[in-house]
Amino acid sequence: MTNSEKAVRIERSQDNPALAVVSICRSKVRNAINDAVINGLLEAAEELRKDMSVQAVILTGEGGFFSAGADISTFGNIEDEKDVNLVRHSAYEGKRLCYEWENLPQLTIAAIEGGAVGGGLGLAVSCDWRVMASDAWAFVPETRIGLNYGWSTLPRLTSLIGPARTKTMSILCRRHPAAECESWGLADSVVPSGGALAGAVKLAEEALRVPRLAARIIKRSVNNTANALHAATSYADMDEMLVCMTDPEGNRAREDFIKGTGKGK
Repeated sequence: MTNSEKAVRIERSQDNPALAVVSICRSKVRNAINDAVINGLLEAAEELRKDMSVQAVILTGEGGFFSAGADISTFGNIEDEKDVNLVRHSAYEGKRLCYEWENLPQLTIAAIEGGAVGGGLGLAVSCDWRVMASDAWAFVPETRIGLNYGWSTLPRLTSLIGPARTKTMSILCRRHPAAECESWGLADSVVPSGGALAGAVKLAEEALRVPRLAARIIKRSVNNTANALHAATSYADMDEMLVCMTDPEGNRAREDFIKGTGKGK
């Protein structure tokens, strides 16, 4: 069994084989996104893309937490040429991951318990819909640790909640509860604590009642319109990450954070 297979699991619904549930399986670290998770989710997207029997996909995290985002302690030293390339490659792979999930032909739903943090939120907004538990929250800590918010998440957020709220989320580093996320249009549904997966299943079952071809065509058309915003940031956020990592103030903030937690966001 590969690392990516351990980090990500795909299950087909016994009650409805047209529904698949993809879980991030790193609950001990709040489903933080490392290379194994990225590879596993890319493999899952490729497998699902080819499976014409699956019409809806739910993405969730094990252990009552969606995802704590990326592990910044693995970024290395920007002064090392190898680490420079590693950082850029990591930013590219995260961007590719979100693109592949955004462009799955199936309808996709993120079922969010606990937190959707940084890259975890970026992955969630790459899905068509988001169902949040009432005590779940969204948090973008990148600015606090001197980093830009990559993976083309900013244009996706701007499409969903508008420019001012996107700036509030990505600059001020506040924790946003589910009710606020719903009022902003970031969450499509808020359900009782512990019920995000069940709520996502209910939404998926509703979506499965419509003809799949029409749904897929509409999804592609809407995404094509929204993706016009992405073109301006095609590869910029990868190089902006490298620029941010040369900022002494940002470096001090990351060092303090890593020393204080030993973990990612």
